[in-house]
Amino acid sequence: MSGYEDLFAFCQSELKSLDPVSHFAALTAPQDKRQALMALYAFHVTIRRIATQVSSPEMGEIRLQWWRDVILDTQSSFESGCGLANIGPLAGALKQIQKQYQLPCDQLEAIVDAHAFDLASSPMPDEESYDIYSKSTVGMRLALASRILNDGQSTDHLADLFVTAGKAISLTEHLRVWPQTTKAKQLFLPLDAFEEHGLSAHDLYAFWHCDQSAEAIIALCHKAASLHEEAMASLKKLKAKNNAHLAPAFLALAPVPMILKMRQKRPHDPLEISNWRSYWHIWRMAAKF
Repeated sequence: MSGYEDLFAFCQSELKSLDPVSHFAALTAPQDKRQALMALYAFHVTIRRIATQVSSPEMGEIRLQWWRDVILDTQSSFESGCGLANIGPLAGALKQIQKQYQLPCDQLEAIVDAHAFDLASSPMPDEESYDIYSKSTVGMRLALASRILNDGQSTDHLADLFVTAGKAISLTEHLRVWPQTTKAKQLFLPLDAFEEHGLSAHDLYAFWHCDQSAEAIIALCHKAASLHEEAMASLKKLKAKNNAHLAPAFLALAPVPMILKMRQKRPHDPLEISNWRSYWHIWRMAAKF
C-alpha cells in the first residue's frame, strides 16, 4: 500500500475496533467517501476517549492542545521530513481530508474544545450548556461529514438540522450510558432536568436509582424522541430536494428510537445493545435514501 493508503487503513482498523457502529455507517457511503468519513469518525472517537485514558485533567488538556496544534497547522506540508511529518497515521489522515475537503479549522477545533468538558468533575449545569456541547461535538461531526459527502462544498444551509440531529444523537447516547457515568460521579445529562424533580447533583450521585431520577430520565427520553422526529422530517426534505447524497452523515439517527425505548422501560439499568441491532436499523435507514 502507498503511504496515504496506510494512513486510511489505520483509521479504518481503529474505528472498527473503537466504534464499530460508526464504522458500519461509513460503509454505507459512496466508496470514494468512505475513507474520509472513517478518518473523521476515528478522530472524533479518539478525542472522546481522552478523558478515560489520562490520570489527570491536566494530562488530558495536554493531549487536547496537541490536537489543536495539528488542526491549526496550515504551514507544514506533511510530506516526509517536513514539519509535522511524524504526527501519526490518524493525525496524518485528518490533515489529508482537512485539505482535500476544505474542512474548516474552527469546526474541527470546536470538537476538541467541547470535549474539554469531559475532563471536568462538575456536572453539565443546564440544558442551554448541553445544547452548546451537543452542537459542538456530534452536531459538528455531522456538519463535517456532510461537507465530505458534498465534495468539500459548504452545507451551512443545513445548520438547523445539524443542531437538532446532533442533540438527538448526543442525548440518546448519554441516556444509554448514564448509569455508568453517574455512578462514576460524572453527569453529561443536563442537571436542571433532575433538579426539576427535586434532585441536586449530590442527591443524584448518592441516589441515582431513585424514582425521581427515573422520572427525569423518561422526560429526557421524550425530549430526545421529539428531536429525532424533527430531524427525520428534515431529512425527508433533503431527499425531496435532491440532497439524498448527504444522508449517510445522519445514519447515527437510525438506532435512536430503539435505544430510547429500551431506556424508558429500564431507566436505571445498564443497557447491553448488540451491534447487529444497530447495524440493522442503519441498513434500513440507508436503504430509504
